[in-house]
Amino acid sequence: MGNPEKKVKKVQARHILVATKELAEEIQKKLDDGAEFAKMAEEYSECPSKKRGGDLGWFGKGAMVRPFEVAAFSAQEGDVVGPVKTEFGWHLIYVYEVKDDINPDEGPPTGDEDADEKTLRLVAENYAHEFMMLGYSSKKVLSLFTSAHFKSANAVYNILGEEVINEVIAKVFGQKIEAGSGEDGK
Repeated sequence: MGNPEKKVKKVQARHILVATKELAEEIQKKLDDGAEFAKMAEEYSECPSKKRGGDLGWFGKGAMVRPFEVAAFSAQEGDVVGPVKTEFGWHLIYVYEVKDDINPDEGPPTGDEDADEKTLRLVAENYAHEFMMLGYSSKKVLSLFTSAHFKSANAVYNILGEEVINEVIAKVFGQKIEAGSGEDGK
């Protein structure tokens, strides 16, 4: 278990990812006028999370690219921040829940052992998509999941296992999975 003295912050957020700042600003105006964030994400976002209204679930620091993380962790619960530019495009981020000072081994899942498989698959899908958007190949993405540098992605990999992570990566990359076609010959 973790150090009981160590406390972390986790946020739960939705986002809308678009290619241009102008479109992000147009969507922001609609949100300011009362449009529902989840509906705008479903309509406009270029991220696979659009199917879930842009929901990214719970995440801690180190899980998202730096500009996105800074914006999300600077926001108050209920804030919509952005447009925020990352290498993926322009984001509007709706932080709808914040947990401060929690034990990293407890609370909202970001790859913790207490998370259910559906949540862990969602977290893995988000990581795979982020890695894909950074320009990594599907083969390289698997190596990123096994890297200790990406602690939370690695925790998800260790819980779900290589087979499930390969399925998630294939889904994100739009590739077909053939039974028994593992590259390692197993």
